[in-house]
This record gives sequence, structure tokens and C-alpha cells, in this order.
Amino acid sequence: MNTYIISFFILSFLTVMSPGPAVLYTIGNALNHSLKETFIGILGVASGILLVAIFATFSLIFAAQQFDFAFLIISSVGSVYFMYLSFTKWQFQPKKSYLKDLNRNSFYNGVLISLLNPKALAFFIFIFPLYIDNQAISIQKCIFLSLLFSFNVITVHSLYTFITTRLTHSFELSKLTHLFDKISAVLFFIFGTLLLKQTIDLVSNLLSN
Repeated sequence: MNTYIISFFILSFLTVMSPGPAVLYTIGNALNHSLKETFIGILGVASGILLVAIFATFSLIFAAQQFDFAFLIISSVGSVYFMYLSFTKWQFQPKKSYLKDLNRNSFYNGVLISLLNPKALAFFIFIFPLYIDNQAISIQKCIFLSLLFSFNVITVHSLYTFITTRLTHSFELSKLTHLFDKISAVLFFIFGTLLLKQTIDLVSNLLSN
């Protein structure tokens, strides 16, 4: 298996593990509704992620075709954005908002949460360029990476569901959320560092040409 696939799998897995609106939504469903309803919501989140990935892919293709410095700008902005996320995640104090009851249309709500989640869009807009050729973007590779991300969504959210339904009486969910926030802070810092390196490489290539 290619190294880039393994690294993308790990990065996307850890990103999905990071507590956010979608994770809290799944935990809320697991606490308040049936397993069937919870899994339908998870499928909705994963489907929404695919839509976000499609939008991000075509946005990158359009930007690369229209602007010579598109990937340089994307890398620069992405580096700053993920450094900011790293700082805010490190400072974040978890709240028990996952206890709030939610609407029953789980699939629709799951899709909507993914579409409105800036972290998901930022991941594909800023991280995809690390794994694709900015001179010739492969739609097939983007589709594969998007499906891999969605697979991680289903896997991770199913894990959160198991933890919520099986261990709620013996395990402090807020502590788990706090732990993953710290992991997310480190992960986003790594994202920012990788994008900063790519920015420097792109500038060096432009100056050498």
C-alpha cells in the first residue's frame, strides 16, 4: 500500500476523531435514540462529507485552472488556519452539549451538519493539495481519498456510539472529549506545519523558474 494512502488514512482518522458538531450529534443520537436511528445519522454525516469533498475537488480544479498562484495561496491560508485551529482546540473546554435532544430526521441532519462544518471543508480544500499533483489534479484519486475519509467517518462514529452506549456509566465522556481535543490541537499543528512546508516549496519553485 502506498505511503500517501496510509498517511492520509491516519490524518483523516484523527481528524474525524476530533470532537466537533458531527461527533456531538452522533453522541446525542446514541444517548437519546435507537442504534438504528444513530447509524442512519452516521450515514448522513458520511454522505455530507462526500458532497463537501466533491465541492472541494471542483473548487481546486477551477482555482488551479484560473490562477497561477492558487495552490500557493491555498497552502498559505491553510497553514494559518490550522495553526489557529490548533491554538483554539488546545484552549477549548468541553461542554456537555451532546446531551441535548435532537430532531428525528437523522440522515438529513447528518448531511446538513457535514455541509455546515467548516472543519470538513477546510480539510479537503487545504489538505488535498498535499496528496495531489497541482499541475494535473486526478479526479479518480480525489474520489478515492474522499471515500476513504467517509469510511473513517463511519468507523469513528460507530466507535463513539459504542463508547456512548456501553461505557457511559463507567467512563467520563467529557474526559474523552477533552483528550481528543488535545490530540486535535497537535494534529492541526502538524497540518499547519505541512502546509507551511508546501508553501515554502512552492515559493522556491516559482523563484527558480
